[in-house]
Amino acid sequence: MTIHLMPDTGILSCKVFKPELTALGIEESRVVYLEQDLHRDPCALRERVMAALACLEKDRHINSVILLYGYCGGGLADLVSDRLTLMIPLAHDCIPLIRGAFPDAGCDHAFFLSPGWIDHGLTPLTEYVEALEKYGQEDALWLGMEILKGYKEVVLVETIAGIRSRHIRYTKKMAALFGLSVRKVKADKTWLINLLSGNACEQVLTINPGNPIGLSMYPPMG
Repeated sequence: MTIHLMPDTGILSCKVFKPELTALGIEESRVVYLEQDLHRDPCALRERVMAALACLEKDRHINSVILLYGYCGGGLADLVSDRLTLMIPLAHDCIPLIRGAFPDAGCDHAFFLSPGWIDHGLTPLTEYVEALEKYGQEDALWLGMEILKGYKEVVLVETIAGIRSRHIRYTKKMAALFGLSVRKVKADKTWLINLLSGNACEQVLTINPGNPIGLSMYPPMG
């Protein structure tokens, strides 16, 4: 499947969505990617998103921007463009959009991974490896266990990009290291397709120029 963006539309995206956008045939020149580790600090994320949006505003060929971000702990709070129309998924974080569904009761103790999250994002396993070099095995394992406190399983999401053997190996390695079970689920691509295609649906909001993004626009959590 290939998505044909409108000529005047750009995309501002967390890098975890790169496999999906590539699989949908969206040219990299149409996308501004930001690193996933910005989520460590919502204020820093907001500043980077605002700066990237300001650059897109200067391109007179672009009149609308799709934001492949959830609200992300306030990372999009009060984000506004004086000239551009913004299209956002009504999700509090990236996981519902990756899965194509909001969390259900069976997901309370699940840590989700996707191809993009494994290839381009931070996970408890990457945190463990980073800490291992600095602090040693015992402290690194403690850190990973703290991050995953309350989780019972690692769930690998098969998105439209598919999954590779390295993604399966990574998921199993992370689960084994931290004593969690493993499960695989298939994503529903409808939400992502609607967002990228400009199709009207209750999970996507179009924001006119001059109007800021606010928490009240999003569905209640929980």
